[in-house]
Amino acid sequence: SRVEREKKAATKRRGGAKKKNSNDTNSFRLPSTTQLLSTLAALLALASVLLLIAPFLPAPTSNPVSSINDNDELLKTRDFLNNFVCNYKPKSSTSDVDVDGYCHPKLVAAPKERTQRVAYDNYNPESLHVSKIYSRIVILQQWFQIISNKLFATTNTNSNAKAIPSGELVMRLPRPLQIWDLDALRDEFVQTEFLGMSDGTPPVTHRETGNPLDSGAFLAVHLIRLKHGLRGGECIDSDGQDCKQPSSSDWTNMKQYEPRMHLLQPYLDILPARHYDIDLLARHYDATSKSGSKTKHLHDHPLIWPKSTLESLFPKYTHTHDLIVHYRRMIQSEYDALGQASKVFAQNVEFSEYLNMRVNVLSRAFGVSASENDKGVQWNKAKEAAHASLLDELKSYETSNFGKYLDNSHQSSSDAAFRLRSMSPLLDMYNSHPNPNVIWRYNEKTSSFDIRASNKLSLSSGDAIMVSYGKYTEGHLLAKFGYVNGDGSSPTEVNLAVFHRQLGDLGLGRQYSLLPFYAWDTVSSPKGENAELVKTKQVIEMQSKELLRYLIFDDGYKECVKVSDNDEYNQHEELKLLKLQHLIRIANHRDAWVVRLPEKFPNAKPPPRLTDRPELGIDTSKVGVNAKKMLSTCRLLSLTVDDIGRGAVDYLRDGLSSDMFQVENDGPTLEYRAMMCVARMCGVAMSRYGEHFSPQGRQEPREFRSREWNAWYVRDGEMRVLGILRQTLLAEANKIKRQYNLRNDAAMTIRESETCPMDYSLPLLKKIS
Repeated sequence: SRVEREKKAATKRRGGAKKKNSNDTNSFRLPSTTQLLSTLAALLALASVLLLIAPFLPAPTSNPVSSINDNDELLKTRDFLNNFVCNYKPKSSTSDVDVDGYCHPKLVAAPKERTQRVAYDNYNPESLHVSKIYSRIVILQQWFQIISNKLFATTNTNSNAKAIPSGELVMRLPRPLQIWDLDALRDEFVQTEFLGMSDGTPPVTHRETGNPLDSGAFLAVHLIRLKHGLRGGECIDSDGQDCKQPSSSDWTNMKQYEPRMHLLQPYLDILPARHYDIDLLARHYDATSKSGSKTKHLHDHPLIWPKSTLESLFPKYTHTHDLIVHYRRMIQSEYDALGQASKVFAQNVEFSEYLNMRVNVLSRAFGVSASENDKGVQWNKAKEAAHASLLDELKSYETSNFGKYLDNSHQSSSDAAFRLRSMSPLLDMYNSHPNPNVIWRYNEKTSSFDIRASNKLSLSSGDAIMVSYGKYTEGHLLAKFGYVNGDGSSPTEVNLAVFHRQLGDLGLGRQYSLLPFYAWDTVSSPKGENAELVKTKQVIEMQSKELLRYLIFDDGYKECVKVSDNDEYNQHEELKLLKLQHLIRIANHRDAWVVRLPEKFPNAKPPPRLTDRPELGIDTSKVGVNAKKMLSTCRLLSLTVDDIGRGAVDYLRDGLSSDMFQVENDGPTLEYRAMMCVARMCGVAMSRYGEHFSPQGRQEPREFRSREWNAWYVRDGEMRVLGILRQTLLAEANKIKRQYNLRNDAAMTIRESETCPMDYSLPLLKKIS
């Protein structure tokens, strides 16, 4: 029937569909056992290859477990970073200053970089002691994490961005682990041998000037004594040969500090140490430079570079070259003075060892602002001096920063904060940047250094701890601390005292000077004795001969001004004499000759690792060079009798009675000559860089952060400042000339290559004497 036929057709259709579905199912076959084994073998082979190449991959972060298990030095460094401060516990709870050391649980040692950084969430401290296989897995894991974050970036990729929130305590350094310059000045050996506090002998001073030594010199001596005391008087020989003369018992007698010595031993051992003789080092560098080999030293600081290396990187009489040389002169002068005052010191300490430790003090000491109420001041103080005030104690130490040179604002201990220095373990291993991610502060209540995450920046996983040593120029960073940031975050300075050697403020303040302090630092320095005054006068008279070179251009005069030999002279000659007198007054005032270019990228952020190239911030290069005081100096040099309303002679004569005298802008003609004068000095300064100004000399070295790269960065910045300033001044001078339609008359005379004869100015020396 018709109904039956329809049922058969429907059944046939359903059967066909089932058969078709059955055929589709049979088309997807399960892999065979052989295929599974082959795939597994391929995955194992891939994993093996990755584990083999893992050690050769650059670690994406400072991996604390990679490639250090066989290196004793790195293991020692890691142990110090993890334990010396972090696990310190006071033996007695009775002292308010003896608090627990502390490190944030997220901090992890980075021994290769000799610092700490923020750990990742998957970091396990137990992994420090496991096999190399695990360390390779960690490297691969970090790389896969970075790649996945790049490929599959989501809103959750910053889940670890605030590993340590802003304001949170990162590290605490207790007082017993700090070594202050005050501790060094309380050293009985230092007081007896150098400060004359036992027998009334005069305190040690720099031989050439009679200036006292900076307290940092005594801190270096104290540190060396602690190191030698730990050796127990064993032989000290730089070549490791048999002992010729054992250490003096007076030198290694450290009963006064015996309780602290073994506590501080890990820190004293971790300080960059002397492993070479200066002459041997010079020969080594000459050999390696010829062979092209590279050797890494524990203390590759510019102050320890051989003279040949320094002059190959910074030509003579350039800004940073002179700064490094002055630091070296200071250290040499300190060593000579200490050795002359104490035979015991001279017999036990070689210059290379003192140089190394003094560099440690310069580059690692942190400031302590302490008052009488600070219990850290009283800590470890001798019983017989327990009741003396801090003010009276500091006045008794004849140094360049204490004693009679103590700041005049300190009238009493109760209302004053005294600037001391402290060697600060672990804190001094953190790298520095003007925009740090942590802020350090001395806590007077606990006498500890408290380091907290910056209020502006939180600490992210993998970040290296970055503090700020203070605001320094690029050249000063390199000369004092031995590094540069290389990201335009620090200003750059150049010195335009191109015709004379500065003897007063050399950029070191009252740490060291080639003149008695009173000769240039009239604000805070006491007057010298008669014998010192005679010697100072002789030095300044010698310097005056150099200052004449600024007066042989006679800008603004068609004819050169010839000074007569007799006692009578005209107004042009008198003006020239007054110029020399003013030059003598400002010759050793550093700010009258230094120009500064502000930070190009003031908001640059520190890189995660020191070896990473920094990311540059926002360009603020529109900010001009600060050369106001240098322009005032050149206005002085460019004055003619027709300036200042034809009263230039009276103007300069009256100015001799003022300590703050500066020549102000007196119109377009004088300003034109002053600008051309500064541009001339820029040209002289630029010529000293020689081949470094060529395209090849300005080429960036390949090895980032090497000594060659650091020197290139500072040197190129100085040349850039000179170039910018010279071009700007020439353009502005020509603009003034066009704007005011100045004619090429006598008042516009500028001498460049052809100067006036020196003989014309020599009689000035007789007149000022």
